[in-house]
Amino acid sequence: MKKVFTFFLAMAIIFGISGCGKKEYIVFPFSASDVVKIETYYSNSEADTKEKTLTEEADIDYLYTFFSELPVKDANSDSTNDGSTIKFVFDLSDGTNYELVYIGIATKKGYLQSETSDFYYFTSSDIIGVWANLSKMRLDF
Repeated sequence: MKKVFTFFLAMAIIFGISGCGKKEYIVFPFSASDVVKIETYYSNSEADTKEKTLTEEADIDYLYTFFSELPVKDANSDSTNDGSTIKFVFDLSDGTNYELVYIGIATKKGYLQSETSDFYYFTSSDIIGVWANLSKMRLDF
């Protein structure tokens, strides 16, 4: 009887631990082919905003796939906004748009939020680096 109990207890712990490590991903309510262009705005401060507009299909597909495969997890919405921000505006073929905002809090760490899809996630990915490399454009940081 002790062996059966120990077995079920071990299984419960294993399933509990594996459930805690479950990754979430952003699910866009549109496909990459629906995107006409992506407008991006990088801001290190209110006085310093840089803009890029992406119309190349390869850039749009890359960014769409990057965000779709990016592991994220729910974040506390009371977090501070002290870092760099990047706003991605996906302009869709039906005339609507989808906004995604990245708020950097440390090197390769930050929050992704979308009022369009009502989420606030934490991510540990180099989104500023991805933005800087779009269309082979480099920025001096």
